[in-house]
Amino acid sequence: MGEEKFDLASFYEQVGAVGKERTALRQDLVRGLKDYFEELYGYDKHGGGTIFLIEERMGQPYVFGFAAQRILHDRRICPATKLGVSALAIGKLSYGAEFGNPFGIFSALELLISHKRLTTGDLRYALVCSAGEYNPFQGTDKRTMLSFFSSLLKKSEMSSGERAFWGHSLAARHQDQPGARELVRTLVEAEELPPETRSELCLAWMHMRQPHLEVPLPDDVTSARAAFVAEHMPFWVAHAPSWSSRTMVRLGLASLPRFGSDPGDLVQTYIGHRSSSTDAIHAAVADILAEHHEAIPASVVSNVIERGIGTAGSVSTRRRFYKLGSDILGRQYLDRAKDDAASTVRT
Repeated sequence: MGEEKFDLASFYEQVGAVGKERTALRQDLVRGLKDYFEELYGYDKHGGGTIFLIEERMGQPYVFGFAAQRILHDRRICPATKLGVSALAIGKLSYGAEFGNPFGIFSALELLISHKRLTTGDLRYALVCSAGEYNPFQGTDKRTMLSFFSSLLKKSEMSSGERAFWGHSLAARHQDQPGARELVRTLVEAEELPPETRSELCLAWMHMRQPHLEVPLPDDVTSARAAFVAEHMPFWVAHAPSWSSRTMVRLGLASLPRFGSDPGDLVQTYIGHRSSSTDAIHAAVADILAEHHEAIPASVVSNVIERGIGTAGSVSTRRRFYKLGSDILGRQYLDRAKDDAASTVRT
């Protein structure tokens, strides 16, 4: 649980900081608090007086995360101290509380897991604590996010079903924010997960439903964190996200051929799809044609391209299929695009 007051001397002891490093840490705490106020108010509200607010505000989990971000990127801080700060960030997690997750918590988790200092139990604890966060990777840069995500999928101490579940949950909550395509592609291409598991994820995304995964529920209660996970993880497994981002829908369908689905059958089936995710589905059909057209009968390729061009109400789809027709069948499709009713297609 997050502390109401922040004790600077205790903080130094907890993270193992000594000498000049303590000065650097204090500066990072102040700068992190300034970052928080900048986000909250849009400017450096307290200026030089920010240092006097450390005791009052830095004990709050969300606020502490801003300082942790500064510390993790500070070259003056040694790796051991950064690992100590990252471990402390996990201890700051306050489940169910408003702003109960340290800002950028996954940056701390990535550092720990990359140094083999994150136990499976603590990883689960952090994942469960953050399971209700709509934007789980807030404050974490793209490289760090993808590094953590890849390490999670390789965490062999977890079952493949559990790793797939957490991967799905994180990707769904990340939605179409920067890095979404790489995140989803990492999950689809994860050789550490069985092909049938990844195929099931793709189908679930396409049909806006929960994936059917075998997720063993931990029953260890030998520590406070383990007992917490045993109590709360079943809820989040039962309520796995059933929504899909546009990226998930598109890559889900486009990835099915790698799991044995016939590309010709897929493009013929889904070119006529109509739903709230129609644009993403049609984009996936174009992706499949672009990659697999040589394995699809020429008559099917031509027919699907014509149907894509004839799609009413979607300029992006028509442009995509005009371009695809030009790439596969000839420049006459670019000439036809110049006569399209939509000016944005003609240009």
